[in-house]
Amino acid sequence: MERNIVEILVILMREYPEGAISQEEFEPLSKDLVKQGYTEQEIETALFWYHNRQIAKEDSGQNTDFMPDSFRVLHDVEKSVIRPDAYGFLIELYQLSMITLSDLDAIIEKSVLLGGRNVDLDDMKSFVAAQIMEQDGNFLASGLSYYLKTPSNRIQ
Repeated sequence: MERNIVEILVILMREYPEGAISQEEFEPLSKDLVKQGYTEQEIETALFWYHNRQIAKEDSGQNTDFMPDSFRVLHDVEKSVIRPDAYGFLIELYQLSMITLSDLDAIIEKSVLLGGRNVDLDDMKSFVAAQIMEQDGNFLASGLSYYLKTPSNRIQ
């Protein structure tokens, strides 16, 4: 479920980078997402998060906590653990202002410490979901055991 919410958030950030989804756009957007296989609950959760995140950005007046042109370079150990497509996904989320560089760094750290070898795109979506839901006080999974689970839900 958390991975699907992250996927919906990426779709929303691509389509509506300024954060404005009009009432006329909402129903067709929701129907399209249902056709793509997402549940109503996932869509509502993603829209709720998206809306609240946009309000928080406006209230703070900040989009990032670092220089806009700065970027994160992976260390050799991180490169050996995180697959290029998973890291590319993180870079896209940063470019879409869905995560900050601090978030990106925290996600990379958790990926290396808890993800094991070859963190792929699906694993990365789980780490991203945990990070954004945890920081916004809407953490969907209970306890640290969430981080320790592999995609097959086995604790390592």
